[in-house]
Amino acid sequence: MEPKTPTPMEQPILSRGRVSDARPVLPSGFKASAVHCGIRVQKVKLDLGLIVGAQAFPAAALFTKNLLLGSHVIVCRESLKKSGGKVRALLVNSGNANCSTGEQGLEDNRKIQGALAELIGCPPEQVLFMSTGVIGARLPVEKILGALQGLVTHANERGLGDFAQAIMTTDLVPKVRTVAVEERSGPPFRVTGVAKGSGMIHPNMATMFGFLLSDGPAVKDVKQVLRTIADKSFHRLTVDGDTSPNDTVLFWNSRAQSAQTPSPTSEDLLFQSVLDVSQELCRTIAADGEGATRLVTVQVQGAPTEEAASIVARTIATSPLTKTAVHGRDPNWGRILAAAGRAGVDFDPRQARVWIGDADVYSEGKPHPENEGAAHLHLLNNHEVILGVDLAKGTASAEAWTCDFSADYVRINADYRS
Repeated sequence: MEPKTPTPMEQPILSRGRVSDARPVLPSGFKASAVHCGIRVQKVKLDLGLIVGAQAFPAAALFTKNLLLGSHVIVCRESLKKSGGKVRALLVNSGNANCSTGEQGLEDNRKIQGALAELIGCPPEQVLFMSTGVIGARLPVEKILGALQGLVTHANERGLGDFAQAIMTTDLVPKVRTVAVEERSGPPFRVTGVAKGSGMIHPNMATMFGFLLSDGPAVKDVKQVLRTIADKSFHRLTVDGDTSPNDTVLFWNSRAQSAQTPSPTSEDLLFQSVLDVSQELCRTIAADGEGATRLVTVQVQGAPTEEAASIVARTIATSPLTKTAVHGRDPNWGRILAAAGRAGVDFDPRQARVWIGDADVYSEGKPHPENEGAAHLHLLNNHEVILGVDLAKGTASAEAWTCDFSADYVRINADYRS
């Protein structure tokens, strides 16, 4: 197996302003910290992370559609409703999902939520406590409670790197992306995203943990903005077709308390910046997929609508046959076209075009074997590979992100609990 290209802690990305610095920086109003509290066996692994706001800021969250729900999904939904969408602190543990633990799991979540709320001086419903890890084991409540004071005391503006490591499970690298925006019509702002995810990743809301923080202009409907962003990012990400009982994406904006009315330009700029960060996080998750050796970007063009394009892209990205072909560096265009054909979107395959990298491997109703050598070299020599289909049915387009399937995926998941 070829070694995976490591993803840096934070790779600055371009937005409509300047490039941010190369260190994990929180937007104004937030602090973060992390500790090893004893959930994970390895003492060197951080397993409990905190992000705390200077006050309760507006937030919205989207959760898994799995019928099996982790305790935090139930409690967080209740808390957001009771608080009117105001969040003061986010606490996350790894190594234990607190899922399928019955009423005791809910009580454990609420006990820890209340203890942290008392420490920072806010109502319990303004604290969101989330868990990720193995299903079916009770949380080590006393260990977590014993770590809270240290987390609060040591929270600082540069603590996001530790937080990103504390929420990892089978991830090989932490996932943080940030962009700093300078705007002529208003004050500068920052959008920072942190995520975890490597396996059990599939677009059925929300595919993993994703926390999007900003000190940008206020938006009228935080929940609707998050839904739109998720449809264009997290819903287009897949590793293995499985969704977790604990999946959560959160958007939390510290400057939304401002009395200043944002301009439409400011709102658009914030939306695009959050979308940029979200899509970059999706790419890092796909690149870090369990056992992955290739990041795969699936491009679909010529669709009747963007939604149709995204459906076809997700279908191709989820296809085990396509993903194993990529791992074998086999330019098997037939698997790509067949996956598109079963996506439920009407098009004429005879009019379609398929490409791998820059190589046209199928068009005008016939294959182009003379181009398969170039397609093979693209799969062989690039860590990020491109698979594309033009449906010749319209002008809309969309992308999806996935990775190849390797024998290591089986090994990692066969040994997950043992």
